[in-house]
Amino acid sequence: MKLGIFSNFGPPHIGGSEKVIEAVSNLLAHQYGYEITLYSFSEKRVFSDGKIIRKPCLRGQAFIDQINENDRVWLYSDSFWEYDTLVKNMEKVRPEPSVALVGAYEMRSRPDLAEEVEKHRNRINFIVHSATGDDYKFCQNRGWEAKVIPNGVDLAEFVYNKVDFRKKYNIKQKYILLNVSNFFYGKGQECLGDIGRKLREKTEDFVVVSISHQVSYRYETHFRERCFKSIAKAGIRSMFLRNLPREDVVGAFKASDVFVFPSRKEVAPLVILEARAAGLPWVSSLVGDVSEQVGGIPIRFKVLDEKGYGVMQKDQVWHFAAHIWHLLWSDRMRGKAKEEAKIGLAERDWKQIVPLYNEVFTQ
Repeated sequence: MKLGIFSNFGPPHIGGSEKVIEAVSNLLAHQYGYEITLYSFSEKRVFSDGKIIRKPCLRGQAFIDQINENDRVWLYSDSFWEYDTLVKNMEKVRPEPSVALVGAYEMRSRPDLAEEVEKHRNRINFIVHSATGDDYKFCQNRGWEAKVIPNGVDLAEFVYNKVDFRKKYNIKQKYILLNVSNFFYGKGQECLGDIGRKLREKTEDFVVVSISHQVSYRYETHFRERCFKSIAKAGIRSMFLRNLPREDVVGAFKASDVFVFPSRKEVAPLVILEARAAGLPWVSSLVGDVSEQVGGIPIRFKVLDEKGYGVMQKDQVWHFAAHIWHLLWSDRMRGKAKEEAKIGLAERDWKQIVPLYNEVFTQ
């Protein structure tokens, strides 16, 4: 089967969406024999690794032509920049499209687009990552069927990782507070300074390690600078690491003491699964499918802004710092979190998840 996967960003970008696409495409190609082409707007050339072809995604009719090169197609997010073109040209589209909604942000903000999709609902398969997410509720409210396929994690890469992260990056502080997220709107990294300042009332022997990958996003520098300034103003030790090899990122998860994730809005963050795979207790905003996760402490936002993003207030900052401290000093709490993290984790290995995608693409 020829499967075309379409996304806004592809390699060398590394983020949650790209990790999902990479994991699913690799297993479909190597274990199920799919012929896969990845199309993205960030790709500038055509190349192949033998099993998977990568191509620049085109616009307009040329995009429709690319779709028709395949037996089935999968669009990652309704915020994909040519989703409109797909929906408005369904009479020209030969393969059956599947769309991972990833929040259904575009259709929820544009009723006209949702109405256009309604006309072709019998030809489009929707995939959502959680049965508690806004995108699943969006489909339910319209009587649209949606296949729930949770995100996964490669457990083997955590088991066999041997990177001594502390030694390699010369970290001397007793505790490492880890945040892994790229700098986009709503990721909440600017809150790390306030959380760290509050934590200093209990201990100063910690370092905040931020790991991110450079992305072609016009406001990335702005959000990164906000994080820099918040941490500098708080006077806490920090380390900002960019574009690390994957094995070093995994090593950071395994070497850290608490994973801190103050994101203001999410769908199904992979990083929480990765923290669980590393046996790393986490403290996270209660966003996306975090309510379904174990091995850490979720913190609810009391206030949402007009776009549905959480507003970090003093109460939430205090709760973040307090729970981080409890996980640092209490061996009992750490042990309990690590044990809980294992519950159901084997079922979230990508090897268990990808067969669900195969079912969608072959039905």
